[in-house]
Amino acid sequence: YTTPSTPNPLRCDMGPMPRLVLLLLAVPTSAEATLLGGLWVDGHRRQYEKPTVERLRHGDAEAFRFDRYQSPAAVKAAFDGCRSRRSFRTHEASDGRRGLVSSTRLGGDWVLAESEQLAPACTAEEVLRAYLTGSLQKEWNADKVSRVAFSRAASPERGRYYRQDIELRSVRVIRSRTGPMSYSQTISVDKVGGRHYCALVRLDPDCPATARKPFEALSVYVGLQQVGPDVRIYAAGVFRVNRRGVPNLVV
Repeated sequence: YTTPSTPNPLRCDMGPMPRLVLLLLAVPTSAEATLLGGLWVDGHRRQYEKPTVERLRHGDAEAFRFDRYQSPAAVKAAFDGCRSRRSFRTHEASDGRRGLVSSTRLGGDWVLAESEQLAPACTAEEVLRAYLTGSLQKEWNADKVSRVAFSRAASPERGRYYRQDIELRSVRVIRSRTGPMSYSQTISVDKVGGRHYCALVRLDPDCPATARKPFEALSVYVGLQQVGPDVRIYAAGVFRVNRRGVPNLVV
């Protein structure tokens, strides 16, 4: 995960599985989008809605969906049947950043990845703006990413949202190379209360993509909670990994 003051993403080791590089965050979607603090926000609630996220089940990850306006605590609880909360372990980057990461196999090619981090002395809006800056994304991930671009889009079904176009560099897989890979994803954001945000990220099936890409499906939730001068970040993603793709997945 990347924040304005943390220029490199957290990584979680998946053992025999590929390593997942969590670079999670997000922004807008839906009909009544408004401009709050320079950010396009799809919806706004005074408080989190009652938990509606169904439990994630091992062997049935494809059926899982994240719901809007859910608190990080509610989302995290939906995974308790698949992994122990003791599965989170401390990760410390070379520049001193610290966070917690967890990865869980869900059967077949499906994986659950989670991360928790505290972004000190900043606002949730600043975290969002940093993520939505394509030049920063490329700078922070120069070894894997050749291009990142953001644009605004709208449709009757999705409302207003951001589209993120990603181009990855070719990487070696065993004795061959993947070739350049590209795909797009939609990013939607809801605001909760005066200082919290919920973001949902999904692959965009309406945009062209290369035949080979890091994963065949993804659904990501990011919760940003302003706690005093800091931002508490919880990110969770359910992914169908492309085992023939790359040894490092950029999410």
